Amino acid sequence: MANTVTMIGIDPTELGSIRLLVFLLRHPDPMVPELTRQALRHIEQVAANRAVIQPDIPGHAGGHAG
Repeated sequence: MANTVTMIGIDPTELGSIRLLVFLLRHPDPMVPELTRQALRHIEQVAANRAVIQPDIPGHAGGHAG
């Protein structure tokens, strides 16, 4: 019987990416988890900067009208 854990906010199609991320973070070579953490920090910074540049405005699709 498979062990399952339900997490709110994780789409079933994202599970492969989550598994890969966990694999990389648990990798026995200490450089792999460190590079993975650095990549995640970079993605976080890019996403935060993008949110500041393009705030999510309700009813606004991000394009120009007309």
